[in-house]
Amino acid sequence: MSRKFAVVTTFHKAGYESYGKRMINTFLQNWPKEVELWVYIEDVSVDEREDGRLFVLRESNELEKFVAQWKDVPKANGDISSVPRLASRKDSHKPFKWQAIRFAHKVYAIFDCAKRSNADVLMWMDADTVCHSPITLDKIEELVPDVDLCYLGRQGKYSECGLYAMDLRSPGTQSFLKEFQRMYDDAENGIFTLDEWHDSYVFDDVRLRTKPKEYNWSAGIIRGEGHPLINCEWGAYLDHLKGDRKSSGKSLAKDLRVKRTEKYWQ
Repeated sequence: MSRKFAVVTTFHKAGYESYGKRMINTFLQNWPKEVELWVYIEDVSVDEREDGRLFVLRESNELEKFVAQWKDVPKANGDISSVPRLASRKDSHKPFKWQAIRFAHKVYAIFDCAKRSNADVLMWMDADTVCHSPITLDKIEELVPDVDLCYLGRQGKYSECGLYAMDLRSPGTQSFLKEFQRMYDDAENGIFTLDEWHDSYVFDDVRLRTKPKEYNWSAGIIRGEGHPLINCEWGAYLDHLKGDRKSSGKSLAKDLRVKRTEKYWQ
């Protein structure tokens, strides 16, 4: 019997208008009707509707508590000048690495949905993703093997967390999620003890310590920065408009390290 899949994402008003609306519409158009989409929204209303498949929720009370505690603390918003061990880093001018508040919206959506959904497998998908081609439930089953955690790894760099999948039935996944949330709930003894505080860095720290049974979709493909999603099998169905790619509406030809034959990429 097929596993039940659900996808979760989140965005604010500007994100909805810029890319979130497109993500929802292409998902509803190209993903199997058996797969739910859970959308956590910040200060915006969503026009799209599909009963029994599209669920739109306000951000969780746990996120609100985190934001209330840290919103006025500079280090949680990218200013690490008061953290000597980090302020001297060559990359200290890149605030995104320490914008804990910004990335907390994403992880708390995952934590909340994992508790609410009755899915067997919960997938995170960044809202700046385009579901450009139809995918079947059988293909999703094939792409998500029966492990605790599937993710997009990059050799020599933290994982690309625009897409990952978690088997919610698994004790290994539940241990991973419990520690992942603790890192934020107890931030002084969690994320703020790390060298970087964005979700991808925290994700890898927790993954490596809790050791879930895992599968790396992009193993051996990407070294360093790169664009693992479009170069692994998911690229046949998804495009992730990371960074400036949002303005062009499509990832760049130079991003591809493999030959893609799908119509979208021609």
